[in-house]
This record gives sequence, C-alpha cells and structure tokens, in this order.
Amino acid sequence: MRIIAAPGLLPLRVAGPTDGVPVVLLHGFLADSRSWLPLTRALRHLPVRWLLPDLPGHGRAATLFPPSADWLALSQLLAATLRPHLGQPPLLGGYSMGGRIAAVLAASAQLPCAALWLESAHPPLPPAAALERQREDEARARALLQDGVPAFVDAWQALPLFASQRRLPPAMWRAQRRLRLRQQAGGLAQNLRWYGTGAMPANLHVPVPTHLLAGADDAKLCARAPAWQPLVAELRVTVVPHAGHAVHLEQPQAVAGHLAQAIAATFPELS
Repeated sequence: MRIIAAPGLLPLRVAGPTDGVPVVLLHGFLADSRSWLPLTRALRHLPVRWLLPDLPGHGRAATLFPPSADWLALSQLLAATLRPHLGQPPLLGGYSMGGRIAAVLAASAQLPCAALWLESAHPPLPPAAALERQREDEARARALLQDGVPAFVDAWQALPLFASQRRLPPAMWRAQRRLRLRQQAGGLAQNLRWYGTGAMPANLHVPVPTHLLAGADDAKLCARAPAWQPLVAELRVTVVPHAGHAVHLEQPQAVAGHLAQAIAATFPELS
C-alpha cells in the first residue's frame, strides 16, 4: 500500500497489481481511507488494483475541498484524482457518505464506471426531509466547532443508528473510536455542510448496475432502499443479518464475500 499525494488532488492509497482490475472505495463520514484496509487485506488474493482516496474534510484531505459546494465540483476533483490510475472503468464503491458521493460521481459524466457498489448508502431525501436534514447537519457542524472532536464523537457514537456496534469486540470498538478522534473539526464541519445527506442532489441517473448492501438492523435504510430503483439502471439489494449501519465492521466476512461477487460480476474476465 502506498500513498499518492499530488498537489491539488485528493490523497490516494493504492495497492495491488498495476494490471489488476480497478476498484475504488470511498469511506464514510468521520473516517478516512484507512477504514477500508481490513477489507482490502481480506481480498488480497484477488487481482484488484485498490484505489482508496481520502475524501474532503477527512484524513490527509482535512483542508482540501473543491472551490465550491457544488457536487459537480466534487465529482470533478474525484475524477481528476482517480483518472491517472485507471486503465479501464472501475467498480466504484462507497460506505454511507462515501456511497452517496460514489452514486453522484457515477451519475456524472466526469468518470465512467463499470458498476456501483454501495454499503449503507441512503438515496436522496424528499425535499422537505432534505431541508430538515440540512438544518440538523448545520446544528451538528456548529456543535462540532464549539465543543471539539471528542465530544462530537461521543455524541455520534451514541446515535441510535450505531447502537448495533455495541456488539463489536472491545478492541475493534476502540480502533474505530481512535480513527474518528484523528479527524479535524474544521474539515468535518465543512463536510457536514457541503455533503450531508440533505445536500445530496436528487436528480440522479446511474447508468450502470448497482449493488446495494444493507444491514438487517438498519431499519431506516432497509425501508428506503427501494427509492434507489428509479435512479439506477439495475438494482440488486442484499440484506445482511445481524448487522446495522456499518456492515463492514459488524459482518466483515459477509461484506468481503459480497464485494468479491460484485467484482466477479463486473469483470467477467476474472473467471
């Protein structure tokens, strides 16, 4: 695994053979590209070229944002970061916030992709719900800047959305918390304001097959998953038992198997 940090572009972790099929994974909020390392290690036997960027406001990109809050500008930044490392359209994936960003990028004309793989990614909200979520994220951003990252992480981990993570082994729970505490308040706050769930563009059309993975304990996502149907060319939904929002933490073997199947379906030349 090596880190590529070109001026003006997002920092990028790259691993795997140079001639491997390309798989891009975008991390979730309050994390960075390191969150994908256990999954890439679990699938290191596959001939895959892993491309793992730090998203704006996170990790090594804590202060690196596009010039405007326009999601097209974000897609352009991601495309410019990834394009030099792609020999063919990638399987583009993401978790939660990263999944929403992946869907917007796949729907744009900035970076052709072969398929979309989403873990716990919500579709765009209806207008009234989107406006309410923007208000909530603005309040969270202000609290983050006022109270600091540790207090924000405490409040974030206490959300009902993450209740199932209390079943994690203590060592994994502590590692997740350490990764969250390494993030910076300013970048996280700007990310909440620019790329929160309520700010996601609603007029998407993803022209490639889309694999959606959800935890059975994530009731809200399971209920809203069908809303992806009119936005994508083809939707395949898999619900993983005994998992909540962060399926890759709670059921890592199931996620590794699901992603391996998506890779095989996207790149039939591997079989």
